[in-house]
Amino acid sequence: MEDYFTVVLANVQRIKKNIPGRKTDVCDAEWIAKLLRVGLIESSFIPSEDLRELCDLCRLRKKRIGSLTVEKNRI
Repeated sequence: MEDYFTVVLANVQRIKKNIPGRKTDVCDAEWIAKLLRVGLIESSFIPSEDLRELCDLCRLRKKRIGSLTVEKNRI
């Protein structure tokens, strides 16, 4: 997907804190798009697909180790 579009992941808390105004209505999507076009919205880091897979595997390993510890303590 990132190959076809320029994806901007924006932190909503930063938008709410730094730029006053309403940000919850559907109409405000146009306003946020205008802010993005003029460069007032800072994009967050989007990891590569390989890095996302690695993070998923690390989270799964941590979860499995945690459940193993729970079972050992239960026994």
